[in-house]
Amino acid sequence: MHPVHAQAGDADERRYPAPVAARRARAVAELLELAPGGSVLDLGVGPAGLLFDAIAQHRCEGTRLVASAAAAEAARAAAEREGLAGQVEFRVNDEYSPGRRLDAILGVAADPATLVEEVAARCLGWLKVGGLFVYGEPFLRRPPAPPYRELLGAAADGLRPPGVSARSIVAAGFELTLTAVLSESEWDAHETASYRARLRFAAAHADRAVAVELRAEAERWYQAYWRYGRDTLGYALHAFRKPRHALYVV
Repeated sequence: MHPVHAQAGDADERRYPAPVAARRARAVAELLELAPGGSVLDLGVGPAGLLFDAIAQHRCEGTRLVASAAAAEAARAAAEREGLAGQVEFRVNDEYSPGRRLDAILGVAADPATLVEEVAARCLGWLKVGGLFVYGEPFLRRPPAPPYRELLGAAADGLRPPGVSARSIVAAGFELTLTAVLSESEWDAHETASYRARLRFAAAHADRAVAVELRAEAERWYQAYWRYGRDTLGYALHAFRKPRHALYVV
């Protein structure tokens, strides 16, 4: 499954933003090195698994931004299933303002249309000195071939070349401490799992004609990944630290 599309049979099952796998997410949670009682904010783009992992691992307090009060109720139910109901709160995005400086902020995005410059400036103001901002997003390794560009549609417009978002975040005043780019084997495992999930979804559909179309769509996406996407799409995770003194970019 491509990170620019939510696909039937898979989106509801994902714990982390596509194509981030559990092993990679756990490494990011460990990177935070939060003290018990510390504070971590999840900007609320994509699934909440990474926030839940960080809270459970570090015994810290978490906040996740959501789009609406209704979304907050659904998110609370997910936290209860994880046994974390008392350690995480959910706040409507437009109404949020932190009551104290934060130790870490997670912006592991599935949405390539995120305005990273605005997000970075806001997060710099919210973090403590030395606090970490973890940002992840899909990117383009190279311009898409015309058939693949047509398949991606408007979603491809927000995909940036590698390094563009990281430079913007540094320009906002952060110090880059780590970059990790997902490997081809991670992408392969994700695409294969997504393909199989879509086939299961198609096979279970009661309407035969719809099931045939769903299967054909799954085949189109999977074959396009192997022909074009594997060499075109990338996903990078960056960790930034808020420095004691402002950084000046020349």
